Amino acid sequence: MSYIYYPITGIKDGRGANDAVPVRRELKEWTESKDPKDRSQVILFILALKRFQAVPPESRDSYFQIAGIHGMPYTNWDEPSLTLDEAGQKGYCVHANALFPPFHRPYLLLYEQRIHEIMVKEIIPEQPKHRQAEWTELANTWRLPHWDWAKNPQVPSLLCWPTVTLTLGNDQPLKIKNPLYSFRMPNDKKMGEYGVGRLKNPDGEDYLEFGECFATNRCPIGEEERQPDSDFWRNGGAHHDVANKFLKEANSITGFDYGTASEMVYRLLTYPLDFETFGTLARDATLGSNSESSVVNDMNLEFIHNNVHYWVGGDGGHMSQIPVAAFDPLFWFHHCNIDRLFALWQTLNPDKWLRVDIQKPFPYKTIGMGDIVTDKTPMRPFHKDETGTVWMPSDARDWYKLGYTYPELQPWNVKPGADMRTELLEQVTEAYGINRKQALAMAQNPQDVPGSVEINDKNPEWNKDAASVAMNDYALSIKYSKFAMGGQPFNVEVYLKREGQVEETFSKEDYVTNVYNFSQPAEQDGQEVCSNCAEGQANDVQVTAYIPISSYIISQIKLSQLSSMTPTTVEKFLAGMYYRIVGPSGQIVEERRWRESLGLKVGVSHTQMTYSEDPTVTPDFDDPKLIPSLGTGNETPTASIRGVTAINLPVYGITQLSKTVSNGGTITFKSPTVNLAQPRRETIRTCVSLLSFPDGTSSADIHSEESYDVLLSIMLLPKRRVIQCNSKPAHRGFQHDTEIKPSQWFKAEDAVLRVDVKESQWTIWVDGQLVQSVDKGILGKAITHVHYKTAPDGEAPIFARDIVGTIFEQTELVPNS
Repeated sequence: MSYIYYPITGIKDGRGANDAVPVRRELKEWTESKDPKDRSQVILFILALKRFQAVPPESRDSYFQIAGIHGMPYTNWDEPSLTLDEAGQKGYCVHANALFPPFHRPYLLLYEQRIHEIMVKEIIPEQPKHRQAEWTELANTWRLPHWDWAKNPQVPSLLCWPTVTLTLGNDQPLKIKNPLYSFRMPNDKKMGEYGVGRLKNPDGEDYLEFGECFATNRCPIGEEERQPDSDFWRNGGAHHDVANKFLKEANSITGFDYGTASEMVYRLLTYPLDFETFGTLARDATLGSNSESSVVNDMNLEFIHNNVHYWVGGDGGHMSQIPVAAFDPLFWFHHCNIDRLFALWQTLNPDKWLRVDIQKPFPYKTIGMGDIVTDKTPMRPFHKDETGTVWMPSDARDWYKLGYTYPELQPWNVKPGADMRTELLEQVTEAYGINRKQALAMAQNPQDVPGSVEINDKNPEWNKDAASVAMNDYALSIKYSKFAMGGQPFNVEVYLKREGQVEETFSKEDYVTNVYNFSQPAEQDGQEVCSNCAEGQANDVQVTAYIPISSYIISQIKLSQLSSMTPTTVEKFLAGMYYRIVGPSGQIVEERRWRESLGLKVGVSHTQMTYSEDPTVTPDFDDPKLIPSLGTGNETPTASIRGVTAINLPVYGITQLSKTVSNGGTITFKSPTVNLAQPRRETIRTCVSLLSFPDGTSSADIHSEESYDVLLSIMLLPKRRVIQCNSKPAHRGFQHDTEIKPSQWFKAEDAVLRVDVKESQWTIWVDGQLVQSVDKGILGKAITHVHYKTAPDGEAPIFARDIVGTIFEQTELVPNS
């Protein structure tokens, strides 16, 4: 008999009039409802989940194996032809990858579908006859609830009770262990007997022995509770007060009901982001972005998702560790909310979708399926039918077709003549737009927070009937290497010294925010367990996070820590910023040891946000600019010199220069590191193209090099250590290559490629040594953009993934020129 795959189709039952699909309700609202039908549906769900967790771990359809898709035990799932070695080498990891949002959609469907099957096939047939019809309807209209941690920043109460008592009609109350509190192995065997293992800390010394666990835990405190023989560790303890403290600390910096997480959600849903920027924190460029600001592009769904994993799992708990996170029952409600945010963003951006297949490929493999991530990339191990047709991102685009929706997305309830997208934007603004609420409130009494707001009675570019308020806005942009510590997770904590404070105390009073690196090693016990992680580590994938801090600054003004929100005052206040790195078990990581590989950059950006009284209008703002004097890892020391401008240049991106480079000027490209290894073939090369955007071509694609005049293409061929120079007009072919060989190749650190712009020639320098002059192929044009890339597409550059371009208006301004 041929193998029958598990068909992930979504729940087909429960549709109503106008083909209305059931709603994935908010967890707190649903579990605390007084409606008798809701209470019965909650009981039905708990009984089904309890039965699901009791399925033997050997079964493909067990809770253990389905949760294990996310990481450990690194075995194949529903792929009978795949060997264990192949499954371990490929893995099913899509973190730091454009597939992050669509991949988790069929994963949630699988979980939801299994629970529904158990409801209908096992739980309901065991009930008295008078209850079966009602419960069948409840089962068919049930969908997995979501936990909106931005609006409800505490672990839902039903998940905090080790036991629950279920009252079914006139039956005797039934007291059971709560399957929402933790997942416990159904056969009283350790998870290690089924392949769940141990994890190292970044220092490589201590271990998190998850193989010793019989059950999942949340927020262990201190080394004693992380010991493999402690009762807390082995039997599934939980400190929800600690988890709620994490959640509250991230939300308590305003006078409103909820804070930073909500504002991050608001900006995520209203900023002009493309799909790839929205979906993943691994952004090496502004690839196809609607915004030219690299700061705005630091905002993404995955970073917010990562922090919630840490807030719930704590230092070493299951939820904070990728390989074991999905075993915690809370994982599924958290990811259901991530899917909800994805669906909200899709509704607000209906024309945007994964398009890497026609743009530049991501430089890492995805679940063992090749180098390029596209709309048609197979999302193993999920199958659409019993014959084994694999899911693709295109199959996951329409959630209505998959049998569910969310409270805000019910088009059948939209009033005639109304627009669902407009209504949704209003709901999003009112629910999550915290800084907007603050700005409008401060406009009533602007003297309370000096320098904070400017009131415009009417803004004709928006709505002629709506007033608007402009507010100074500040945010942190945090970047680092995801695999700096061998793939081990870590936490970046940011603090701020007060006026007159000298010591870095790392106290609660100094705490500002955190960024959690939700990661896992590519190897386990010497064996590769995730090809995506291995590729990411080999390519030194850089990740980004964006955290609004305006609410924090306003709170400090109210506490008399600073006098106003004017840039001068805020810049002086934020000069006391400091940080530390904390490992997964709460240990402080020695920064000096990891400084070079971590590449941590903490920047502060400033812009002015203009908010309308009309909640259907998105904020208006200029691209935020980094404040040069603040943050760490600042690589633009020459930016303050008159006639000298520095700019960050990410690989795979076309970057517009803040100043053009004309005859008599110079542009340099500095890389902190250089890969001196010779590649396997000569065709692997790194390119820096100096571009000019042609006049009269405003409709051209600004993200395609074809639309530009390539004034000078500098191709670095590391195998032979030569440089090829070329040029071409827009939409035409390259001219004849000029090949030059430097007397010395680039040095390993702080390498500099320099180009002097003369009237008819380019003069090229390598690390301060004159190489050669090359005749210009196109005369009379100034450099307006730079394209930093590799060939073939997706190869790692020999320079760093971010280099610094410095523009000197006159060659004489170049140091030692």
